Formats: sequence, structure tokens, C-alpha cells
Amino acid sequence: MARSPLTSAVLAEARQRPTRLLLTGLAVVVATLFTAGTFMFADTLRKGLELQASVTSEHAAVVVKGGSRPVDEDLVQKLRAVPGVAEAAPFTDRSITVAKAGGTAEPGYWDIHSDSVKGQLARYSVVTGTAPSGPGQVALTVNSAKASGLAVGAKLSIAVYGRKATQDVTVTAIVKGKRDYGSTVVATPDGVKAIVGRGLSFDQVALAAAGGVSESALLSAVRSAAGTDVTVETGAKQRAAEVKAALSVVDVIFAILSVFTGVALVAAALVVASTFRIVVAQRRRRTALMRCVGASRGQVLRSLMFEAALSGVVAGVVGVLAAVGLGYAGLAIAGNFTEDPLPPLQVSVPELLLCVLLATVVTMIAALSPAIGGTRVPPIAALGAAKVTDAGQARFTTRMVFAALFTLAAVGLLMLPVGGKESILSLAVVAVSGLMAFFALIAAGPVIMPLLARLLGGLVRLVGGTPGRLAVGNALRVPKRTANTTTVLTLGVVLVSAVLVGMSSIQASSADRLASQYPAAVQVGMTGSRTEGIDPALAEKVRKLPETGAFALVSQGYVKLGTTTTTVAGMDVASYPPVAQTNADEGALKDLAPGTVAVSRTFAEKFGVKFGQTLPVAGDGSGGGQQLQAKVIAIYRGNTALGSAVLHPDDLVKVSPRSKPIAMLVDPAGGVDTEKLQSAVKSALAGTTSLSVTAPGDAKAEMEEMFNTMTLIALGLVGMTVLVAVVGVAVTLSLSVVERTQENGLLRALGLTRGGMRATLAWEAVVFGACAAVLGLLLGVLYGALGIKSLGEFDIVSIPYGQLAVVGGGLLLLTLIAAVGPARRSAKTSPLQALAAD
Repeated sequence: MARSPLTSAVLAEARQRPTRLLLTGLAVVVATLFTAGTFMFADTLRKGLELQASVTSEHAAVVVKGGSRPVDEDLVQKLRAVPGVAEAAPFTDRSITVAKAGGTAEPGYWDIHSDSVKGQLARYSVVTGTAPSGPGQVALTVNSAKASGLAVGAKLSIAVYGRKATQDVTVTAIVKGKRDYGSTVVATPDGVKAIVGRGLSFDQVALAAAGGVSESALLSAVRSAAGTDVTVETGAKQRAAEVKAALSVVDVIFAILSVFTGVALVAAALVVASTFRIVVAQRRRRTALMRCVGASRGQVLRSLMFEAALSGVVAGVVGVLAAVGLGYAGLAIAGNFTEDPLPPLQVSVPELLLCVLLATVVTMIAALSPAIGGTRVPPIAALGAAKVTDAGQARFTTRMVFAALFTLAAVGLLMLPVGGKESILSLAVVAVSGLMAFFALIAAGPVIMPLLARLLGGLVRLVGGTPGRLAVGNALRVPKRTANTTTVLTLGVVLVSAVLVGMSSIQASSADRLASQYPAAVQVGMTGSRTEGIDPALAEKVRKLPETGAFALVSQGYVKLGTTTTTVAGMDVASYPPVAQTNADEGALKDLAPGTVAVSRTFAEKFGVKFGQTLPVAGDGSGGGQQLQAKVIAIYRGNTALGSAVLHPDDLVKVSPRSKPIAMLVDPAGGVDTEKLQSAVKSALAGTTSLSVTAPGDAKAEMEEMFNTMTLIALGLVGMTVLVAVVGVAVTLSLSVVERTQENGLLRALGLTRGGMRATLAWEAVVFGACAAVLGLLLGVLYGALGIKSLGEFDIVSIPYGQLAVVGGGLLLLTLIAAVGPARRSAKTSPLQALAAD
């Protein structure tokens, strides 16, 4: 089949000017890199988890798990006696507290795993030391040893979580195994039994087949021996279930990344549409010449779409190759920071070909509208009798109709009665509303952006002088180009600012909850059963410490408050300022006295309790007690230290004699820091495993670190859209320099210096950035706040003005950087060459 002359012309130009072909699809290169990287990251993470997820030994032919009856020691012995069973390895996972034997350290919360650390079914292998051989001996996992600083030979005191009875053990080995998340002790089944005591049951028992015994034969024999009240399945099925459970995390991560990939592709499509429109405008005269010599509109359209497809293929291939190169480099660098072997980079050729196809399709769809517009060039334009630029006014009526429809859809979605437990659905509705608002901005962009550019351009004209006036004029002269470029930038700013508002609000709400949960500098709480409560002697010991300042003892009891039985705290609030000064929606907590009660806002709203109301208060019926009348003197925002309601401790004892103190709130004395107080309290409670000592400063630091990490991850994801947008600015300015070659030459001939030419491009970029910053910050703050409110779990909407100001300033800086290359090229052209250019 003969090649079309127009197609041949496109290929010839691509060979002569390959950089222009790549420049047209540069935004697609970035988006494709992100898309291919997402696929490879998910596949590599999936491979790594597959290697780590299956903890059941490959030698386990059959696995028995508890059903209607537990897997106890009797059943384990019975399974060992089944013909064909070569080895049985029972496994259990229990929560324990661990402290140095005879030391003063607060016990930490660990897990204990049962494993023989030898044999073909072992989950762990010895790194150093000797495997535990029975009661009194344990091993630590590698990460546990690193985190705790413990080594072989260490003496530990271990207790089952919630129990007082402890057992001293010796660390005989450091072991390694899969899923080593730290805080894990490994012991033989007999060693675990010595700690847990009677009633020990196992999560599962792995069974290995003797030589010559098939998996199916062993499965049948075990099912006959075990009965129907436990679950018996093959080891292969158990390993597959473990892998599936682990890989569900990858699916969630991939889904999240796919959303941001889609946004980046949309942004790239908008950039391609803008740049391709400029390319078509530059060739209007050449296109008109083609029409003069007989080319039909269809031929012109096919040639333009072929060029778009070629640009998409090249951009896709470059993006994919860049992603593969960065993937290998990233794994090589990451390997230097971890001792554990990393999985090899998973490069799927079909997925990479899909990325190239996606890049091609996106480019062709984005170029379709400009290409159709390019076919409308009249042949007479070849004689210079028709305009040859892309300047002009947008179709006002059509665009505003679509903009109004999208705006109504955005507002209408926000009016939908979605809420309550469907918080995720509410957030999705807000997200779709934001999408509709963005479509409205795209539709009305060529109308709105020139108005905004004119408004913001006043300052540019004033500060920038002649280059500033020229820059504003260029932005106003080509509204479509200005709108497309600014809209992509706006999308990036909306995402960044919405993320910052969301994370700031979540952090502020979490900090508020943390402050209510830990109102004291140091808090002592029960770690297990609260039936016995805190020993009064221990409480008095802490109260009399020289490091102790303000002190409060918090009791807890079940009380019938009004018509509802709930957990109520008992505390002398007036004597403890941090709680007494807690902000209340109504009333004041400092007024709490005998005969009064304060309730949380959640409790008040749920049961219709009003400020100033008098409620009957009685015991829950299980322990006797008197009945009182208590006036509601405060309604406070959820304070987890106080719970649903708080009574004076004298009243709580009267209505609920079985109530017990369950927490101590301790503040430092004058001149004593929190760390010193915490150390003194831990020393006073040494050897007590039923109490934990917490300093909220540690929790706050951990929370801030977590939120900082989450914010960086979120900004990294949305930052891809910003990068695409900035690339769009650079491409738009680069192509506009070529488009305005003669115009720039005329300006140079009239006396505009090279510096003035560079300044003109820079100020034009500033106009783009300023318009995007204003619109993006407004929409981002609005939808960030709406998104937080839609979740219904966060009370505070926090707007980080400082961070948003940095975003606005950073955007202007990025657009200026994007203008550097085009501005330098513009300034290099001599006036005579420019005036002679066609």
C-alpha cells in the first residue's frame, strides 16, 4: 500500500526535527514514566511480599487449624501418632509483657511464637547462639534484638498480657524468619506452655509427610484422626491463603497509585492539547498550501493524527525506558541501605507495551480537537490573506453553558444527603464534585483566565515595565493557550493544597484527641484486667514522689446515668488544672462537685442530654449502691481520659461501690522536666506488670513523625501532576517562541534588548503561575475542608496558611524555572534572522 505524501512529509520532518516531536509529547513522557513506574513498583512489591508472606514451611503437607474445638496438646499428640506423619510443629502467637529480669524498666508489649527452631517445619533459623531447648529459654528475632538492644545471655521477665505472674527466662539465640516486625520472642511449645500455663491452645499444627506418603493420603488420614470439629487442609492451600492475605495490601496501594496516575495522564492530555494547538497554528500557512495543491480535509486530518500517534509512541517508549532505568537504579541504591535482600525489579513487557499504547491513545485523543481545527484552514491563507495565529476569542455562549452545567453538578453533589457511617462514600461524592468543578474550569477557562490574567496583570505591568506589558498582552491575546496551560497548573495546586489542608486538619484533630487522652505530662494506666484496680499504696507512693506536682486518681465504674448504663469516670477535676481547664462546649469542668455530672458531647447528642438538666444516677444493678440526682454542669468535647461522663469520686463510690481507680495523672513539680518525672514514676512502679507509664510527649512526637511521612508521600504522589504541569509551561513557552519568531524579531528591531526578551517570557510564566496559584489555592482549600468534613471523624478544619503561601511562591518559582530555557532561546535569535523567518 502506497504511503500518503502527507504521511511521508510528517516522517521527513520527524527525522529532521526529532526534538520537536518529543517536545510535543514531553508531558506524556513524564506521565508514562509514572504509569510504568506504578506497574513495576506494584509487581516488585508483590514479588517481595510473595517471598515473605508464606510463613508455613514448604515441607508442610497438611495443616490443622482450630474450628469448633481448639487445637490443644492432646490433639497435637494424637496428630503425631497418625501413620504417615514424620513431624508435627504446633504454632501459637500470644501477647506478652517483657522486661529485664530484676530491672526497673517498664515492661514492653511483645508477642511470643512457638517454634522449635529446628527441623524441616521450623519457621525460624538460628543466626547466633543455640536454639531454645525447653522452658526457661527463648530466642529473639533479629529485628527485636536490634530494637531492644538485647543479646544472647540476657535475662528477661515474661508475663502473659494482663496477668501478674511472671517467669524469668534466658535469651539463648538470635533467630531470623519471615515477617520479623520486631518485639517477638520465640520459644519451644513446652517453653510457651510454661509461660501461658494450663489451657494452652495452638493456632495451627503443620504436619510433614513421611517418605513415600503422598499429600492426599496424609490429608485423608489426618482428617479421619482429627475429626470434623477442626479445619484440615493442605499445606499448599494454607500457603496460598497467606500470600493472598498479604497481597491485598498491594492491590490497595496499586488502586491508590492508579488514581494519581489517571490524574497525571489527564494533566498530560491537557498539555498535549495546548501544545498541539500551537503546532497546528504554526503550520496554518503550510496547511493552506497543501489545500491549494489538492489535499482534502480528511488527508490533512489523517496526517495530523499520524503525527500525534508518532509523538505518542515516541513519548511512551522514552517514558517506559526512563522508568525501567530509574527502577534498576532505585533498587541498586535501596540495596545499600538494607541488609535484607530485595526482590529483583519486575519488568513485565506486556504491561510496558500497554503503557506505550496508553500514551499513544492519550496523545491522539488530546490532539483530535486541535487537528480538526487545523483542517479548517482556508486555502487563501497561503497567500497571507487569512490569520495564521492561534489568537482569538473563545466561543463564549457554548463554553459558559457547559461551565454552568458542570458547576450545577458540582454543587448538586455536595447537597446529596450522604453521611453517617458512609464516610468513604461521602468523601467519594466530594471528590466527584471536585472533578465536576474542574471540568467547569476547563469549559470556562478561555473566558475566566483572561479576566483573571487582566486583573493580576496589573501588578505585572506596573513592576515589569515594557516586558511586563508585553507578557500580559501575550497571555490575553491567546486565551485558549493561556487557559489550557493555567488549568493544568491549577489542577496541581488544587491537589497539593487539598492534601495540605487535609493532613493539617487530621493532624490537628488527632493532636486534640491525644491531648484529651493524655491530659497529664505522665499517665499511668492498667494494662490488663481492671477488676482489682490500682493498688492505693502504689498511688500514694507516686503522689509523694518529690518529682510529682499535680496529681489525680481516676476511677471507673458502670453507672446508670439517666436511662442509659455506661462507663463513668470518677475524678476530683477541680484539683487537677489540666483537666479542669479543658474547653467545654457548655459550662465548665472546674465546677464539678458532689451532686453534679459532666458529660461528653457525643453522649449528650446521642441520648438527648441538655446542659443544666438533672439526671438520676444509680449503680448498674450488679453491686448495689445508692441513687443520686446530679445536675449537668458541663458538656465537653470527647475526652478519652474522662470517657462518656465524669462524676465526683465521692459520688461514684456511692452509686458504684465496686468502682476502682484505673489511672493516675501526674504532672512534674516545679523545676522538674517530664523525662525526670517519667523515670521516677517508672522506678516507683518497678516490678509491676499490670501498669504502664506513658508520656504523651513521646506519642506526640511519633504522631508528628507519622503525619510528616504521610504528608511527604501524599505530596510526592500529587507532585507528579505539578511536574507535568510545569513541563507543560516549558513546552508552551518553547513553542510560543517559535510561533512568535517574526514578532520577536520586530520587537528586537524596535529596540527591545535580549534581557527584555528574556524578561517578557519570564513575566508571561509569572502570569500563568499567579492565575493558577489563586484559583488552585481557593479550590484546594475549599475541597480539602469539604473532604475532611465529609469524613465526620475529625472535629477541626485546620488551614496551614504558611504552607499554602510556600505552595504559591514555589509555583511561581517553578514556572520561572520552566521559562529559563525558552527565554534564552528567544533572546539568542538575531533581529534580521527573525524577520526573515517564515
